[in-house]
Amino acid sequence: MEIDETNIIELKKIRDLQESFDKSMKILESHIAESITNKEKLDSIKRDLKEANEKFLEAERCLEDLKVDFENPKISRIKKV
Repeated sequence: MEIDETNIIELKKIRDLQESFDKSMKILESHIAESITNKEKLDSIKRDLKEANEKFLEAERCLEDLKVDFENPKISRIKKV
């Protein structure tokens, strides 16, 4: 009788451990999926920032050209003709 009770208690412990393990695995899977999603978002943000930086640099060059045109109006007119 005592052996049966011990076996039942041990089986319950094993089931509890299995449930706890399964729950931990689900949480881990969720965190991994979230990490992958976050990495993809970061990569997208990096691409967007790189593109924005390239556009900014181009705008900066255009403004520099305009500045030169305003400082030297005669030279810029000769270039355009």
